Amino acid sequence: MLALALAVGVATQAQAAPRTFYGVSPQTSLEGREFQRMGAGGVGTLRSMLNWASANPTRAEGDYRWGGFDAVVAEAAQHKITVLPFIFGTPNWVAKGLDGRNCGSSCEHYAPRRKAAREAWRAFLGEAAERYGRGGEFWAENPRLPKRPIRAWQIWNEQNSASFYAPRPTVKGYAKLLDAAAAAINARDRRSDVVLGGMAELAGVRAAVPGSNYLRKLYRRKGVKRDFDGVAPHPYGAQLKGVRQQVAGFRREIKRAGDHGVGLWVTEIGWGSARGSNPLSVGKRGQARRLGQAYRYFQRNRRRMNVKNVTWFSWRDSRTSICEWCASSGLYSKGAKAKPAWRAYKRVAR
Repeated sequence: MLALALAVGVATQAQAAPRTFYGVSPQTSLEGREFQRMGAGGVGTLRSMLNWASANPTRAEGDYRWGGFDAVVAEAAQHKITVLPFIFGTPNWVAKGLDGRNCGSSCEHYAPRRKAAREAWRAFLGEAAERYGRGGEFWAENPRLPKRPIRAWQIWNEQNSASFYAPRPTVKGYAKLLDAAAAAINARDRRSDVVLGGMAELAGVRAAVPGSNYLRKLYRRKGVKRDFDGVAPHPYGAQLKGVRQQVAGFRREIKRAGDHGVGLWVTEIGWGSARGSNPLSVGKRGQARRLGQAYRYFQRNRRRMNVKNVTWFSWRDSRTSICEWCASSGLYSKGAKAKPAWRAYKRVAR
């Protein structure tokens, strides 16, 4: 009887997490049947880039092209999945025309820095919230869809790294970007969560600030705490111990800042199923084992650490990727074959 009671207790604890706790972040475009697999497997959150450059390609007033993101939101809603957008990608007309950047043919990684550029950014965020948030235009245009409005918005991605925030990370610049975004979103829906862009530790990486250090510096900006509801670590570690240490570093900075009500959004975590010299390449069985360990750790500590979401990177393997181990980080192979990690994901999500 005691063993049965313990088993029921563990199951109840896991079930206590809402469906949106379990997320995935793709590194490839998605097909309709993939949304179906996600929904059936217990995925509740799809972290997806809302690319500003693609959705707002020209300076012409009202030139918003929502079609690509509409399709993602619609497919997700059909399968009980809520979209968590991370807003990223500066259009060339903003970076060159309003900011005076010398950024070549693509300026997506150059976040707005001047007032006029930030106003364009603010206008875009406002239109996006108006379209996809509670009572938004998208839902009015698609009355037959299950309503799963966007309730959380992630502002940029890995702004502590020059790889995503060119030409170099700047806490002051990001704080202004965040403030403009929060004003736009809160004007449409004060109940929405504004989440910081995901931050990896990136220790030893040139042109990057370790994530917890970046958070400490951000908290020093006057009034910044009112602009966000969630902190988003990307705690990549060879073992669970490394993940826990990194999360502890972020939580220390939150505690030091006295930001007790802020949520923890783990918007990327993962390992690769390939074998190699990279410590995050752990083989198929190792990938599945670490996935289970990580999710159980966050499940057990969900309430204590106020964890809102844990998102696996990535959904499917890719032939080309942004890092060595990332190419094999998927729950599915390039040929759409489920890996042991997908079976492990379904067990923890269900």
